[in-house]
Amino acid sequence: MKNTIEMFISFFKVGLFTFGGGYAMIPIAQKELVDRRGWLNKEELMDYYGISQVSMGAIAINTNALIGYHIDNKRGALLAAIATALPSIIIIMFIAAVLGNFFDLPLVANMFRAIRIVVCALIVHTTYQLMKNGLIDLFGWILFIVVLIGVIVFQVNPFFLVVPSGILGLIFYPSQEKSK
Repeated sequence: MKNTIEMFISFFKVGLFTFGGGYAMIPIAQKELVDRRGWLNKEELMDYYGISQVSMGAIAINTNALIGYHIDNKRGALLAAIATALPSIIIIMFIAAVLGNFFDLPLVANMFRAIRIVVCALIVHTTYQLMKNGLIDLFGWILFIVVLIGVIVFQVNPFFLVVPSGILGLIFYPSQEKSK
C-alpha cells in the first residue's frame, strides 16, 4: 500500500508541475522518478520517452504509464496514467467553472507569456539531454542531421522519419543484452 501511495504522489507531482506537455516533463520526471526514487535510470527514462513520442496520445501520460508498468506492471501503468492526468483535469475543471474570463486579464496573459518562455527553456534542456545521450557516434550525428533537415526543410511527417530510423538502428547498432 505504501508503494502505491508513493507512486501516486510521485506521478501526481510530475503531472502537476509539467507545463508545456511532454517535452517539459523530462527534467521533472528525472528528478522525481530517477534521482529521488530510483525507480529507473536515465537511459530507461529516455527510452520510454522515445517510445511515447511515436505513440498516439499525450506524451507525458504515455511515458509515465510505461514507467508505471516498469515499476508495477498493469496496476502501475494505470496508477501512473491517472495520477499524471489528474492535476490537469482538476485545473481545467476549476478554470472552466470559476475563472471564465480569467485569461483575458492582462496580468494573467503576461504570466502565461513568461511561462511559455520557461517551457521553451525546458524544451531546450531536454533536447540537450537527448542529444548528449543519443549522439554518441558518427552514425548518430548523420542520422540527426538528415532527420533535422527532413523535418525543418522538407516538413516530412515525423512518423516517416522515426520508423526508418528505428530500422536503421537495428542495422547499425549491435544487439546488446541487458546484464542481469
